[in-house]
Amino acid sequence: MKLLRITLPISIILLLCFSSTVAIGANKKICVLTDIHVMASSLLEDENNKEWQEYLKTSKSMIDLSVPIFDAIINKIILEKPDLLLIVGDLTKDSEVESHNFVLNKLTKFKQSNIPVYVIPGNHDRGWMQRALIFKNDTCVTAETIDNDGFEKLYVNYGYGLDTERYGTTLNYLVEPFPGLTLICIDSGIWCTFREGCIDWVCEKAKAAQDKGNQVLVMMHHMIMPHYYYQNNIFELSVPTDYSDIRDKFMQAGIKVVLSGHSHTSDITRYVDASGRELYDVGTGSPISYPCDYRVLTFDDTFSRLSIVTKSLTTLDGYPDFPSYAKERLKESVKNWTQKWMAEKTGFEFEDDEEFGNNNLVISVLSQALSNSFTIHAEGNEPDNPESKEAVLIFEDFLDYMKRHNLDNAEIIENISLSMKSILGDYPSENDKYNIVNDRTLTIQMPNLTDGIREIVNNETKKSAWYTLEGVQLSEKPQHPGVYIYQGRKHVIK
Repeated sequence: MKLLRITLPISIILLLCFSSTVAIGANKKICVLTDIHVMASSLLEDENNKEWQEYLKTSKSMIDLSVPIFDAIINKIILEKPDLLLIVGDLTKDSEVESHNFVLNKLTKFKQSNIPVYVIPGNHDRGWMQRALIFKNDTCVTAETIDNDGFEKLYVNYGYGLDTERYGTTLNYLVEPFPGLTLICIDSGIWCTFREGCIDWVCEKAKAAQDKGNQVLVMMHHMIMPHYYYQNNIFELSVPTDYSDIRDKFMQAGIKVVLSGHSHTSDITRYVDASGRELYDVGTGSPISYPCDYRVLTFDDTFSRLSIVTKSLTTLDGYPDFPSYAKERLKESVKNWTQKWMAEKTGFEFEDDEEFGNNNLVISVLSQALSNSFTIHAEGNEPDNPESKEAVLIFEDFLDYMKRHNLDNAEIIENISLSMKSILGDYPSENDKYNIVNDRTLTIQMPNLTDGIREIVNNETKKSAWYTLEGVQLSEKPQHPGVYIYQGRKHVIK
């Protein structure tokens, strides 16, 4: 194919860069799944196992249904016919080798459907985990788990092969899944920490991708910044301790969207700096936690807009009203978890007696209130939920009661109250109450990119010619995949 170098006037640059494409540059659909926490069936000998039943009481997820839910979600995503599937960590219950092998076997279904899959590890996917167990003989024994090297070897076809660029020997990588998009995948470790130099590497690669004309998506298991007040105290190390520095570096590098998981809630938070730059942390819920979500992201033809739609698993064989069942499971598990958490944080002990002392009253009321609040939070768009206002009043009244009676731990209760107000108001801090976005359906305007075109001239006789993004005229329609200019518009050739 002969190349004819020409130049067109600068006045056409914007037309070429930002005009809409026709059918040949079709929209790109990306499904996002996280926190599937699959537990291989072979790890449970008898569902009536006492240790297993005790475990389920405080688990915030329907681990016992992880296999049928994963099967159902796979079927739903395949029907979506996405161009790409991203799994944002916590593929397994607790890093068990048997669970990883089970997940890998299921992922072959996407390969058979020609859907590329990229994964990153979560905090439950490698290393020794206290709850990595095999439940048998009415007790439990330790299960075999994998380390970082094991994760890399197992998922060689899902991000850790030759088609990606790695940051040294770490589990951080980048890939261009299709022309026009660079995906940067970050390993945030077990404790929401990063390998030395990782953040600088991410920023460097983001800038290089944009100089090339690509939009950038970043995905990491933990959240890049808080979604509500006091977050790291309720869920320890759920965001980086130096998140404000990382957030600012990302924004300076032109990163606008980070896909995250970990919290089991489909919550989106936005930060706007003094210069007007935006950063969105798009958290996706877990399919084994009510309301059992996954996300569908769609880029428009020019990669200038990203549309986010949240979908939920609403049916499951054997459960006539699965959403109601899942909702009650969430409420009960959060209540049980809160009682344990309160005991650890405050030193209160809770005994389910008929005669409640002050400590029992505190834990009983708070555990129920927190359970209701987290359920509202899981459903998203909390300010629009009529139950939010009443839930906030409960915390305010209870805090007033604590102070009037001079009860211990009023400071902790005050922080919890502020946290729940933040969650139910859907703002990240007391100083950022205006910055609320739709958690379930949202369109984000992506950064404007120059696509590397600098000097182009208008030539009416060349209107029907094809050009590279560098302004090089081609002698015929391109035969190789890529992004090209034709009749003043961008086109994606697959």
